Amino acid sequence: VVEKIHLNSIWRRDLVYATKGLRLEVRPMTPDDDRREKEFFEAQSFEERRMRFMGGVSLPRAAIRHLTHIDFSRDFAIVAVDRATDALAGVARYVHEQNSEPSHIVAHAAVAVLKKYQRMGLAFYLLTSVFEAARDAGVATLVADILSVNHASRILFSKVARRAGAMEKCVAREGRSNTWHYHLAGTAESLARCTCEGENVAAERVVTSTPSKFDLDESRHPRSLWRRDLVFPSGLRVEIRPADADDRQRLANFLRSAIQTKNPAGDLQVALSDVLPDAPDFTSGFMFVAIDVASDELAGVAYFHRGTDDAQMQVLVAPCYRGLGIADVLVTEIMRAASTDVATPARSSM
Repeated sequence: VVEKIHLNSIWRRDLVYATKGLRLEVRPMTPDDDRREKEFFEAQSFEERRMRFMGGVSLPRAAIRHLTHIDFSRDFAIVAVDRATDALAGVARYVHEQNSEPSHIVAHAAVAVLKKYQRMGLAFYLLTSVFEAARDAGVATLVADILSVNHASRILFSKVARRAGAMEKCVAREGRSNTWHYHLAGTAESLARCTCEGENVAAERVVTSTPSKFDLDESRHPRSLWRRDLVFPSGLRVEIRPADADDRQRLANFLRSAIQTKNPAGDLQVALSDVLPDAPDFTSGFMFVAIDVASDELAGVAYFHRGTDDAQMQVLVAPCYRGLGIADVLVTEIMRAASTDVATPARSSM
């Protein structure tokens, strides 16, 4: 397997299995994955569902939303998407335990991979990312509830824990299920991912702000509700999609560019630091980003948050991308999300 790295990404990777003719995009999960998560669940056998959900045999709309609308300041989920079919191949996540102490944060971890993508190291890769994300977020203990007959998951968690330098302990054996705790090493250096050959897939681009028309291209993501490309005659391609935990570096670069420009946008620094959250929260808000596909840099961002008493919205476009109509698209999309996809503020442990 060859790992192709996206320039400004922490988690976004392409895993290329040349001998199988397979290419998987690995990235954080977003609300755009509603349909993919539903189809992923339906593609699992009864036995696979039982192993994953401890007996759950259905996944209603509210449950799908709960899985895909993530507050990344608390929780984390990463998916692998088959580039050829735009369908989920696997997913892994951790969810904060609601009553865990701030001094000792506890989260529950899980991973699932469809049968046709198993025995390729994908589950190990995704779960390794979850352990790494949890440790970076200050999680002290990951918890896994594993059916006693699910030997494959037991071995997988054990291997990843050893790779992460985590202490492993079985704390409860109740009926058919065992509860395992994995105590993470505090500030140890980042986990080494699976041994792969790294390669950047992004290149730099100089963009002029000459007004131009664009075509809307949805062919790359046929299962997406929100994800689409704006294709300009100049060759510029801008991807509009929900933000995710992988956009931290892009937001930092966006802010740095705004500070350095002489464009009269002095309020932009205030807007980004005071209005935009450190991590997207899709439980009571929505955030879109516009990404220059060639440079892998942020061209614009739109953010909406609904509080108990008021609502906030912000749309920002980098100076060199203004006048192209990107702001209009972001405004339209964030208004659509605000009216159709943002729930009343609520917190839940799962």
